[in-house]
Formats: sequence, structure tokens, C-alpha cells
Amino acid sequence: MRSQKTNSQQSRTPGGKRILYDAHGTRVKSSPLSNKFVRFLLFALLPYLVINGIILLLVCSTPKITIDVKDTNDYVTSTVNFSIRSILPVKEMKVTMESEPVEYEKSGSSYTCTVNKNGTFYVEATSVNGMMRAAYADVSMLDDTAPSVDEESANISNGNLSFLIGDTQSGVNYDSIYAIVNEEDVVYPSDINRNTGLVTIPLPGKCTSVELYFEDMVGNARSGHITVNTMLVEPGTADEESAAEEGAAEESASEESAAEEGAA
Repeated sequence: MRSQKTNSQQSRTPGGKRILYDAHGTRVKSSPLSNKFVRFLLFALLPYLVINGIILLLVCSTPKITIDVKDTNDYVTSTVNFSIRSILPVKEMKVTMESEPVEYEKSGSSYTCTVNKNGTFYVEATSVNGMMRAAYADVSMLDDTAPSVDEESANISNGNLSFLIGDTQSGVNYDSIYAIVNEEDVVYPSDINRNTGLVTIPLPGKCTSVELYFEDMVGNARSGHITVNTMLVEPGTADEESAAEEGAAEESASEESAAEEGAA
């Protein structure tokens, strides 16, 4: 009887695989772990792939750097924010502006610094595994150059020197403009058109040289001799010479008329 009961709880498939049933006649499913291939995947291949993947990730992991250059409010300084994110700790960091070190403040993985000139902002980070990442950004909104004078616009007329001056960033400080004439006389503009940048400076007497001085609104200064294509002459000289020539011509004509009358 016992042997007969045991036989009633198991059977075989046509392929010869044994099928088990419990005491209530319900089929008992075999565990997936009983399969050799499943055991190989779970306990050999999968751990190998996971462990080696983690090792590869740690060995090849490099920091990630982002840089954000803020706009300027005064054309003198600008704020640069940058962040460094890395799975592994960063053992070395280099922050420069045009190859010069820049001081920065740290807050978590974010950093803030102030720059006062245009150029290339550069960040370099190296993690403990020796992998290095670098990033850079251009800073170009600061005003570190003085205004410029358009020498081709320079002209002398009626004893006045006129020229165009401009500054593309902070603007021209028109109150700073003056000229030194003949290396000794300081002369200030007599007229300034702030909309067009046209400046007029009176030239006293005979003029052999003019050197201009000017600044922009943040203090960038420049000076330089202005070169003009017209001849510098004393105001009124040309008119006086012309009048003298006309008087001489009239006197000569009167003398010739008197001589003709005497001969007659």
C-alpha cells in the first residue's frame, strides 16, 4: 500500500522528466536554482560582470566640470561660478585666469570666484584614480581697454581740430578729454556731441603738434598724438595773405592805368 501511494504522487513526462505532486494532488514546481544554467548565471557570470563593471567605472571615472560666467554690472569685475562633480574624491584642482591662479570660495561641489580682466577662465580637476578633466570659458564683457580715436576723421578747419572718439563697452568719459598743443598749451574741447562722439578742440595760434588725452567711464586712459592731413596754419593767416595779394593787384592796376594816361 505504501509503495502504491508513492507512485500516485509522481509521474514522468514523455521525455522522461519526473513530475512531482503533493499530498493534495497539486503539481510541485521545481526551483529555478535546480537548473545548472540558471545557477551559473546567478552565482558566477552575473557577479563577475557586476564586480568588474564597478571596478571599470571606478578606474575610468573622471570629474565633470561646468562653468557659468555671469554678466557684469560695472564692466570692471564679473562673477564666475563653476561646479565639479565626481564619483571619487578630487585630489587636485587648478583654477586660473590667463594662466594666473584665481582665488575661489567653495560651497559643496560648487565654487565662486571674481575675475577682473578678459581672457580664458580655466578649471582642471584630478580625482584620486588619476583621471583628469579640464574645462574653460571665455570672459569678454569686461572693459579693459581705453577709448579709440578715429584718426581718419581728424580734421582742422577754421582753427579747430575735430575728431571722432568711441568706446564700445563702458563708454567715453567726455569730461576727461583735453589736448596738449605744441607740447605746452593745455586746451579743452569747445564742443562735444555725445550722440555721435564728435569732439571739437580750438587750436590757439600756430600749431605744430597735438597730443590728446582721454579716458573711458571705468578709468582706462590713453594718450596719443593725432595725425592730420591738412596743413596746420595760424587762424586768419590765409585770409590776410589773400587780402594782401588782392591789394597788391589793385595797386598795380592803378599804377598801370596812370602810366597809360601820362603817355597819352
